[in-house]
Amino acid sequence: MHGNRVIIYCKLIRILVNTLKQRRILFDIDAQGLLLMLVLSQLFFSNALLLTFGALLFGFMISRLQIPYKPSVFTVVFIFHFIQISAWVWMVNYMDVDINFKSPHSEIAIWLAYVGLVVLLAPVIYFNNKIPPLDFSVLKRHADKLSIRKTFVAYVISFFSLNALGAVAFSFSGLSQIIISLVNVKWFFFLLFGFQVVIKRKMIKELVIFVGVEFALGFFSFFSDFKTVLFFVACLLLTFLTKVNLRQLTLAVVAIIFAAFMGITWTAIKGEYRSFLNQGSKTQTVQVSQGAALDKLLELTEQEKDTSASISFFERLQYTWHIAKSMDHVPAVVPYQNGNNWLESISYALTPRYFNPNKPKYEASIKATKYTGISYLGARSGVSFSLGYFADGYVDFGYFGMFIPLFLLGLLYGFTYYYFLKNSSTNFIFNYAVVGAMFMEFNALEMDSTYLTGRLFADLLTFFMLRLFFFPWLVKYLAWQEPEVQY
Repeated sequence: MHGNRVIIYCKLIRILVNTLKQRRILFDIDAQGLLLMLVLSQLFFSNALLLTFGALLFGFMISRLQIPYKPSVFTVVFIFHFIQISAWVWMVNYMDVDINFKSPHSEIAIWLAYVGLVVLLAPVIYFNNKIPPLDFSVLKRHADKLSIRKTFVAYVISFFSLNALGAVAFSFSGLSQIIISLVNVKWFFFLLFGFQVVIKRKMIKELVIFVGVEFALGFFSFFSDFKTVLFFVACLLLTFLTKVNLRQLTLAVVAIIFAAFMGITWTAIKGEYRSFLNQGSKTQTVQVSQGAALDKLLELTEQEKDTSASISFFERLQYTWHIAKSMDHVPAVVPYQNGNNWLESISYALTPRYFNPNKPKYEASIKATKYTGISYLGARSGVSFSLGYFADGYVDFGYFGMFIPLFLLGLLYGFTYYYFLKNSSTNFIFNYAVVGAMFMEFNALEMDSTYLTGRLFADLLTFFMLRLFFFPWLVKYLAWQEPEVQY
């Protein structure tokens, strides 16, 4: 009897050990050495404490967020937020100036943003840990229940139809938010197709072609949507990352350097390129053909770039300066809002323009000017500047109270992520694509509370209705059917 118990306990311990091994990405000894070298190297730069803390925070959060074979959408959200917080430190080191050279609160803004990022994503980590560990065989079993060719056809149809719908979304002011959320369904099909390609190793060429098409078409958008497909590709690949070796890590470093070079090039030409797209109309629209836009883009990329382009790239990439400027301005000039700012954002989001035709037009620049003291141009000049939702929390509640709305937002993220991951269908791959398409658009720190709550409410409503009335039929339609055998 006791011998049987010992055997059972040993089996349970073995299962627990194997489970723990599956929960984290494994780094080989060479990769660990390179990572250690990169972390220690931060000590030899200016602002070493911030850089080292950021590097350690990055490693800690990735190890908690990115569990092999679980959705990686919030890993991508974290990485881009982290980059936007850290970019100010990288910029001042590149310029060799004091970190507070533009605002006496720049350093404290970065520290608080790092903490705020942990507060925001802690609930997501909690709900993600409630999902039982999975392995590749489980995902393959679920992928094999779906037809990759039917999924590809559905993606192609959504690519053309929903891109066309997105182009006219703002022509229907009362329904524009819902239409934009419906456009996200295209990315659901992209992920659903991509997951099957990775798992089944089929139709790889088709996926690569459409990644290239999505990337190229993004340059013809006024808002530089070419980055979006890269976020979704990262979401696909990170889901299946279980081990990291030196070669993979080196390639990642090279990719980061290449992405920075591309970012610097884009920053240098973006202003002139956008002026060409809207033909000087001071609107956020494209008024030239795709061929003319491509010719202009190639012409501008051939021009020489100077060091100011690198500085402009970092300035555009970072989004902690508005937090710092808010600290300069509130409460010295404008008093703390004590929650009214976030409440106004929620009220605005929950009042559809369809039911209130007199609802004022969303103007991000007005709020940014009010709380930073910077006189920003607005929609009349064809530009928009957002305060950023971390700064929204500060102007309401101050240094430490700013974490309250971030934590509540994280709870909403985590709960709805868990709900849709468990209830969208009985197919894990299908549900992974749902949460990826839903939450990827919240990857940027610069979204202010008004825009964020509006988009979050529209997405939750749209995907909940899809779960009730569309997804059950879609799962049946996409089901793989074994071909009949003729005798």
